[in-house]
Amino acid sequence: MAKHYKKVFILTAVISSMLIFSCSNGGSSVSASTDDTSETGGNDGSATNVKSKILMELFTSTTCGPCLPQNTTLNKYLDPTSPLYASDLADDWIVLRYHVWWPSSGDPYYEFNTNPVINRENYYNVGYVPHMYTQGWTDSGSSAGTWRTHARAAVDGQTPLSINISGTRDGYNLSGNVTVTSAGNLNGLGLQMYVAVTHDNSQYAAPNGQTIFDQTFIDFLTGNSAAGYYGDALNIGTGETYTKSYNWTLDSNWPNNSAVSWSAEDLTLVAFVQFDNGGANEKRIFQVEALHFD
Repeated sequence: MAKHYKKVFILTAVISSMLIFSCSNGGSSVSASTDDTSETGGNDGSATNVKSKILMELFTSTTCGPCLPQNTTLNKYLDPTSPLYASDLADDWIVLRYHVWWPSSGDPYYEFNTNPVINRENYYNVGYVPHMYTQGWTDSGSSAGTWRTHARAAVDGQTPLSINISGTRDGYNLSGNVTVTSAGNLNGLGLQMYVAVTHDNSQYAAPNGQTIFDQTFIDFLTGNSAAGYYGDALNIGTGETYTKSYNWTLDSNWPNNSAVSWSAEDLTLVAFVQFDNGGANEKRIFQVEALHFD
């Protein structure tokens, strides 16, 4: 079993004694949509069952020593130039990496936006890092080998939901639409839609030795952060389409740490629908899609 770190304390406050800013060029404007980038062979908004992509949510930290080798192996699974590349599923494999506040404080990715990470950590009752969850309802533990096995087990799933994302990145601003179409009546079932922003390829000499960070969670564009929830209730009938418009601007100093370098051209939008209810489908993610802006 892979070594991991347990969470052994409760976070009561996040205190920053100083602000350290990093700089990044916002770059030019670019428009994109999942119609151009998706290779799922069916997620086109039609009211029929389609192939489900795979969402894996990883809880990690720059201060976690055992997180380094597992993150490194996961990167190789997703890298077409690596001999470990998981070519049979990589196109359908979407990853979100939430940075947490243990085993030691000081992770800049966590400290930039703490509340949604705390909310998501509590939702899964994570308990240790690294810790992966597959499609919301499968605990995939702390080993990258298990993560790949569980991704392969989920790769050919079917779902009544299709998701399409379109939008434009103009410097640090992302704007556009997320549309969800259903092949069945899903009213009143407790479904929640989440839209998250992630970042690829930031550089940081972390305490655990990791230097490149991909799929790093930045923020949710859904929910009400002031009220402490981050999803939008999704009630949708057979053949109906729900559209979520977004208009969000990243702090140009993200993640407020001069030791981190990055580019706004590496932003990604991730949208997923999760069953936020009990029973056999508790926490199951029914569909996910991602849009890379550059």
